[in-house]
Amino acid sequence: MSKPTGRARELGAVLRQRREAAGISELKLSRMLCVSHGQICRVEQGIRSISTENVARCLTLYGVFGEDHDEIMELAKEANDEYRLQPHNDKLPEELRTLIHCETTASSIDAFDPSLIPGMLQTERYARALFHYTGLISADGIELRVRARMDRQQLLRRPDCPQMRFFIHEGALRPHTINAEIMCDQALALVLATHSERCEVRIVPDSAGPVGVFGGSFRFMRYDDYLPTVYVENASTSTFLEGAADVRMYRGIVNRLACVALSAEESRKKVVDLAN
Repeated sequence: MSKPTGRARELGAVLRQRREAAGISELKLSRMLCVSHGQICRVEQGIRSISTENVARCLTLYGVFGEDHDEIMELAKEANDEYRLQPHNDKLPEELRTLIHCETTASSIDAFDPSLIPGMLQTERYARALFHYTGLISADGIELRVRARMDRQQLLRRPDCPQMRFFIHEGALRPHTINAEIMCDQALALVLATHSERCEVRIVPDSAGPVGVFGGSFRFMRYDDYLPTVYVENASTSTFLEGAADVRMYRGIVNRLACVALSAEESRKKVVDLAN
């Protein structure tokens, strides 16, 4: 049997949360749907698929209607796909829920960014400056995104945090048009992040090749019992990839980055020099 996709696990987690909120036990639900108790358990673990008709029946039993109902039904339609494309809008992106689920359940995460400090390591001032530069997001939308980004960083402070490895291109450390004071604070934040045993920062030097040679930013997330997931983001959409060919390609990129990047100690010294 194939391993469950990230979307199937997310759907299972959402259905379990809605069932518990409705005060319905697994046994009671199995009787209502005329299925085995074990099947309910496997669906909520993301191990077994569930028809959209049964998802709709569950949501009715749980009293879930309106926008929440529609979002969960869309998730159910994509639960077994190897690709998931999600659009952004001025509200908090829907993909953030999926991303948080993927990050918090991962055993290790390799992240690469060719031009910016990764969101998980950004200071509040740095993040806000980036969103302001786009000129495409409302003031409320910016604050919503900054707050969400800061909240996601709680993952780094969890005792069971995934093993995190951040590959940052040397060009992202240069002030460019970002205020020098903001960049100094950002550099200090990077230094502090490297004190964690579960967080490693690796600088990819200019000598490794042009900025775009390794492609755009991505996250490669591994799991103990599930397929790896690759998260790729651009200006208007985000994509979650789990196909074997995609995973193989991004695993190769991660391995190459590990070869050409400075060591963790060399990278830390470089960041300390920048802060100074």
